[in-house]
Amino acid sequence: MLESVDVKQCAMAVKALQEYQKKTHAEAKGLLSKEETFITMSFTMTNLPETPSNRPQLIKIPHPFYSAAENTRICIFVKDPARAFKDQIQDMDLPCVAKVIGFDKLKRNFHQFKDKRTLHKEYDTFLSDLRVYKMLPEQLGKEFYANKKYPVPIKVHDLDKKELKEQLNVASAATQFMQGNGPNYSLKIGRTNQKATDVALNAQQALAQALAYLTCHESERIGFANVAQVSLKVEGSPDLPIFNQLSAADLGAYQGK
Repeated sequence: MLESVDVKQCAMAVKALQEYQKKTHAEAKGLLSKEETFITMSFTMTNLPETPSNRPQLIKIPHPFYSAAENTRICIFVKDPARAFKDQIQDMDLPCVAKVIGFDKLKRNFHQFKDKRTLHKEYDTFLSDLRVYKMLPEQLGKEFYANKKYPVPIKVHDLDKKELKEQLNVASAATQFMQGNGPNYSLKIGRTNQKATDVALNAQQALAQALAYLTCHESERIGFANVAQVSLKVEGSPDLPIFNQLSAADLGAYQGK
């Protein structure tokens, strides 16, 4: 039974993906090949959540891959007046927050498809003031959501400066998880330029938190015992399994029964 991600086994899979990416990049010199890319963890559940949600959640990881060192650019959508929020954060050390857009400006300046596409491509991730979050899908359109650029809702009001700074920096460094109705889920857990063990630790923490979000409204707890498989991959690679749960039939066949 899976109790947590096996860090050693996971690190071995990460190293294999790093080698795959390195080789792929070397073979594609001169073409549109990224030297570094994201590592994604996928997992499949044996049970479906009874109360699925389409609201993305922040997942805190011990070794962030969104950072100033990676030139991460984050955009925040806020309730108007946006100037009040900008003034509040003006002197804060927020290395990844690159843009603040008020909801009125979003409606006024980004109503055409080409404008939304440009906005989508300009930033790595998007955060949203809780107070405007539910109005964003209509304004942002399919471009954002089809490409899994889900603005993640966070609280930015009724906080003092210290609390707000911490909230924004924690949110900027987190990865994101979309709950959905399952049974297949995925989330980014690292980059290929990170240490393999660091990515493995990210995977361990991310899976635990993702499962907690899937179970927070359940009458019957869904836990690690309900995880059928866990795998890792980079863009273009095959999935590398780091856990597979054998069914009773599979186990009997394996044992020659």
